Formats: sequence, structure tokens, C-alpha cells
Amino acid sequence: MIKPAVSVKIALIAVALLYLYSLWHREPDVDDAWIGEHAYWLVEKGYVKSELMHGITNQHVRNIVHHKLFTLNGALFIVLFGFSLWTLKSVSLMWLMIFSIIFFITIRRKEGSPAAWFAMLLMAVNAFIFQYSFVYRPEIMVMTLGFISWLFLDQYLQNKKIYTLIFSGIFAGLAASAHLNGLIFIMAGGLLLLWNRKLLPAIIFGLSVLPSLMIYFFDFTREYGFSYWLYQLNDAPALHKSSILPHSLSFFGKIFREHMRFFHSPAEISQSLLLLFCLILGYPFLKQKKALLRYFLLLVISLSLVAVHTTSKYMLMYMPFILYIITITFVHIYNGRKTEQKLLRGIQVKKAWPWAVALLFIYFSIGMIRNIQISTRKFDPGKHAELSNKYIGARQDTVRVIAPMDFIFNEIEHFGRIQGDLSFADMQKAGHDLHGKSFLKMADSLGIHYLLLSDHYLEKFGLDGFTVADFRSAGFTIAGKEENLQIIKNEEP
Repeated sequence: MIKPAVSVKIALIAVALLYLYSLWHREPDVDDAWIGEHAYWLVEKGYVKSELMHGITNQHVRNIVHHKLFTLNGALFIVLFGFSLWTLKSVSLMWLMIFSIIFFITIRRKEGSPAAWFAMLLMAVNAFIFQYSFVYRPEIMVMTLGFISWLFLDQYLQNKKIYTLIFSGIFAGLAASAHLNGLIFIMAGGLLLLWNRKLLPAIIFGLSVLPSLMIYFFDFTREYGFSYWLYQLNDAPALHKSSILPHSLSFFGKIFREHMRFFHSPAEISQSLLLLFCLILGYPFLKQKKALLRYFLLLVISLSLVAVHTTSKYMLMYMPFILYIITITFVHIYNGRKTEQKLLRGIQVKKAWPWAVALLFIYFSIGMIRNIQISTRKFDPGKHAELSNKYIGARQDTVRVIAPMDFIFNEIEHFGRIQGDLSFADMQKAGHDLHGKSFLKMADSLGIHYLLLSDHYLEKFGLDGFTVADFRSAGFTIAGKEENLQIIKNEEP
């Protein structure tokens, strides 16, 4: 009979092989293009702007609302390896590798080798880590920097050495510089120290945050400074008039909507049920790790206040703590499954064991179904070039197109402007009438030569029922259709 420790390692190898296969031609996420373009222009121009979101909060001129440290990391990769989808995706992959090493060593040192391998399996199967560790988004980077900040803070609480407190603050500042949601590590770290009646250490922690947090302001200038930043933050349709700003009356009400982050879909629900099971039944021994539980609670509350949306991917920032808590409880229940040990309210471990296995099975099953779906969706990086050659011909710097966001990959250097279809959807959110001929009129006013629109956006912009005559009356013609893209030409841009 195969020992459990061996079974865990075999399962981990199987998931790792699936993950490696998923990397090959993995399809782009919209954020690969949206956020990746920031790093491209930083390398090309020396500052960040966005042609994909042309016309929204002046981003085509200058954009200073972006993930600063993460953009710098992406720019470094572009300088080293050139601009491509795979270059950008590899940034998050690098941070996953760094996190995996740190996480494994931490769990092995604190809980033992079997627990460490089990925690790695939980991480590998996790649908959000599987997906976003190969997407050009900052969550994996922030997760890693934030976890390092916690490790130093935990050391300080045990040994009282000031240098660990300073390093904790530095890494918390780096996390916030990579994504403003990383402010949760500054908030949680400071509040945990105050919770432990350590006022002076909390002040030292706060001061040590400042040097690394200053990275966020690297591209602020006299012309494009704090007022410009506020304008772009407040008026960006993608932020839906964020309630994170001080004048918002609904600021604290966001706490009562935070539960939505944990129950969006089967992937979140299965993880949340397993976590709740472990927190409730495992509390008698989890309470021995009082600092860990308090810090996790503070992270959840802080994210509810800071985050604009209740999207599940933001959970990645405190995912290490979720996995850690599940690991501690599950290993404890496994070791006591044949004994008379008791959990919360006298529930015997041997009676809780079948429920723990069932919840873990659901977590694994749903996670693997989603991971297989991600792995089997592939992207042909040459399809955009083929489409351009067929319908647009010789590409010049003066040609401007409206196209899917991922059209920038392999094509951004061949066009005067590639404006994302998503930008017009965001303009609609801002109240612009972009439906039917008014959309075509807007495209013409922007000097657009070609529209490459999917069926989804044809419907969204009210063009799905347009005839050839309707397009012609607005000065456009249908050039053709390829797969899910309709190619529409502006006759006189």
C-alpha cells in the first residue's frame, strides 16, 4: 500500500506536469495586454501611457495609475528578453518560483516535512494560483512580498530584534508599491503590533515602510503629480467610481460585502468551505498561533476596505495564510484520526476525519477541473499577423485599428495605434453614447482605419444587426470575417 507521504508527492508531480503543459501557448488574459502595455511604453518612451485605453482619463498621454514596482519588473524582462506575451507571463512565474521555495521551507521548519509537501499540493491544485501565476498581474508578486513581510514580523514578535521589524516594513512597502492593494500588509502589520500593545515598534514599522513605498511615486512629476493621479483614479470607468476614497460614505460598508469575495463560483466556495471547516473545528490548536490568526483576520478586513472590487483574484494576496491554516488543521486531524482526541465542542477527530476528506476531495476536484480547462485553451501567436496581412496589407506606423486587447502581441510595433475594444466598453460605462452609428462616428473621429470586432462587441456596440448598406451610409465597409472577428474598414478616415 502506498504511504500517504508518497501519494502526496505523486499527486504533486502529476499536477506539476499539467501545469508545465498549461504554460505552452497558454491563451492570453485581458490583463496580459492591459497591464503589459504599461511596461512596453515604459521601455519605449521612458514613461507609462496606454494606447489600448486611448481617450480614457488622458492615458494615451501619460498614465500614472498603474502597478509601479510590477511595471518596472515587467520593463526589466522586456529589456532582457524582448516584448512578447510569454515574456510578460514569465514575470509572475518567476515570483511563483520564489514564493514556492520560501513557503515550502517555512512550513517544513514550522510544521514538518509531511505538512510542507501537503501544503505544496494544496498550492499546486489551487485554481487561482494555477491561473494567475502565468498571467501578467501583480498578485503573485504582492503575495510573495507580503508573505516575506509577515515572516519577518513573526520573527520580531518572537525574538524582539529590531532589524526583523525593519525588514518587515520594507517588504510591506514593496508589496504596496507593486499594487496598492498591498497596503493591506502595512495596515495588518501596524495593527497587529498595536493589538499586541507595541506602540513604539508600530511606529518603527511604519517608518521602515516609507523608503520602499516611495517607489510608487517614481513617475510623479510637477506636471503629472498627485492631482493628476487623483483625476485618473476617480474618473477611470474600470474603477466604477471607487469607494476607497476618503469622501465616500460607503467606505466602511464594504466590510459587510467582503463575504462575496469568498463565494463567487465553485472554486471559491470549495476553498472557503474547507477553510471555514478548518478554522472552526481546528480552533483549539490553531489558537496557539494567535499572531497568525490575528494577522490573517486583519488582512481580510484591510482588503475589504482597500480593494475596489470583490473579485476573487485579490484573495491571492493572503492565499499563503489560507493554505497554512488548512495545512495545520488537516495534518492535525490526519494524525489523530484513529485516536480519541477531541476538537471544538468535544467533536472527536475520528468523526471529523471523513468530513475533512470529503471537503478536501471537493476542493481538489473543482480545482483540477478548472486547471484542466485552463491548460487546454491554447493561443496561436501568429494568427494576428496572418489576419493583418490578409486584410490590411502593408502595415505602416500611420494605421490605426480598434481590435481585441491581445492584438498588441506581435503587432504593437506594426501599427500607429492599437486601441482596445474594451476601451469603448469603458467609455459606455462613463455614460458615452456608443451604440450603432454613434460608435462608428466616434471611431471615425479618432481616425480609426479598421475595426476588428468580435460577435460580443458587435452586439455591445449595436452593430450586430447592421447591413452592408448601414455600414456604407456611415462610411464603413465590411472587409470580411475570420473566426469570431468581423473586419470593418473605414473608407475615409
